[in-house]
Amino acid sequence: MISGHAADAVAAQPVRPPSGRYEFLEVLGEGAMGIVYRARDLELHRTVAVKTIARDDATQGFDVSAVTQRLYQEATAAARLTHPGIVTIYDVDVCAGVPYVVMEYVKGRTLADLIAAGPPPPDKVVHIVVQACRALQYAHGEGVVHRDVKSSNIMVDDAWHVKLTDFGVARVVGTQSAQPGVMVGTPAYMSPEQVRGVEADARSDLFSLGVVLYEALVGERPFPGEDLAQVLDDVLHLEPLPARERNVAVSPALDAVVKRAMSKDPDDRYPDAGAFADALTRALAVRDRRGPAAVLQQGIQAARRHGTALGMTVLGATALAILPFIVAPVWQAAPRERQPHRQTVDAVRPVAPSAAPAGSGAAAVVVGVAGDEPGTATSTGSIAATNYRPGEVAVNRVAASSPAQGVDKFGCVSVNAVPFATVHVDGRHVGDTPRACLRIGTGRHRLYFESMNDRSPERLIVVLEEHTRDNPLRMSYDFRTHRFLAR
Repeated sequence: MISGHAADAVAAQPVRPPSGRYEFLEVLGEGAMGIVYRARDLELHRTVAVKTIARDDATQGFDVSAVTQRLYQEATAAARLTHPGIVTIYDVDVCAGVPYVVMEYVKGRTLADLIAAGPPPPDKVVHIVVQACRALQYAHGEGVVHRDVKSSNIMVDDAWHVKLTDFGVARVVGTQSAQPGVMVGTPAYMSPEQVRGVEADARSDLFSLGVVLYEALVGERPFPGEDLAQVLDDVLHLEPLPARERNVAVSPALDAVVKRAMSKDPDDRYPDAGAFADALTRALAVRDRRGPAAVLQQGIQAARRHGTALGMTVLGATALAILPFIVAPVWQAAPRERQPHRQTVDAVRPVAPSAAPAGSGAAAVVVGVAGDEPGTATSTGSIAATNYRPGEVAVNRVAASSPAQGVDKFGCVSVNAVPFATVHVDGRHVGDTPRACLRIGTGRHRLYFESMNDRSPERLIVVLEEHTRDNPLRMSYDFRTHRFLAR
């Protein structure tokens, strides 16, 4: 039975939790499809966390069986793991048609909450991430790949002890993985191999943990993107600004660890979570080689965290400690503003357009990114692409009667599809999803997507010069529902 004020609190939530053995006390967190309660186990007299599915108008139409399967997958994957850094699973069941998982209750906050309150100092961040590494090292040794490592899945208690949670999309090595081409995980934390929908091993978790490390040190994710297509494109191609340039309290040694962990190529990352943890420990050992500006920066951050009188005391003490060593204004030590590096190609090459049928009114499309379309025919000319950014696909729309005449006005089209798809403009394959900026000549075009022998309807689009990289024309298609998504 659910009793007292707890019953009123639960009744107000869009969910039908299991009753009987557990007394539900409060909501700990909510997601798109799930909700987690703090509850009391009335038989064993202990506090637990209970995860179940949300039931409200926003979740209607979703496959409840799929969500149930995910809860069971989380329970079975995590239940085989017994480690102080991994949340323990106690039970999994279905009551009144509602699946639920009962797990260890961790009193504390998620790392995401800590970051939102102000990034912890680098030594605390390293302490947290090293513990997460050790938990992953154990899980990987037991054949479990988490596949959804992110700051909100790392619990930190009041003593700075870490618990890794949410194995809902974990994969046990040797079992059947998701259907090829289907992304699994949270986009902003996915590894490039996850974005591509290919088989991801334990090193994929290391990339995701590298993203968490960057986020905790800097206060922002390295791939923030304004929409899904931008995020996925950044994961594949963007080299974010070094963490040290965003926070001068980060030592060069620690910055190097962050960079290696987020290498696009799995072979360039640490070979395992243990090596990642060891590298972090070594980097922490040399952290005191920083200059006075970095020490002052850490004092400023501490002042912001503590606030008011205590914060000013911390900042004042820090400033007095380094004052004898300052020989130039602190602002001179601040890093110069520069843009993140995006992996680029050396040159643009045109693809020879095919002739359109006479009188058809069709337009030839010229596409070019060096190496982007292997095996396509090339010509010796060049594409007139004003303000062209390396790494973007350029699509020229020229009159069929005079293919040599280029068009120098372009707009950006952000394209995405679930699952991944090829993009076709005016009957020509111009690239693959996701892409944040597909550069297309201004004017009217017909666009459609193809994926695994399935094809979307054609959609007439009008590309304008004001469709910039920051404000592109957005085109997304979901092959599961056979619908174009809202732009």
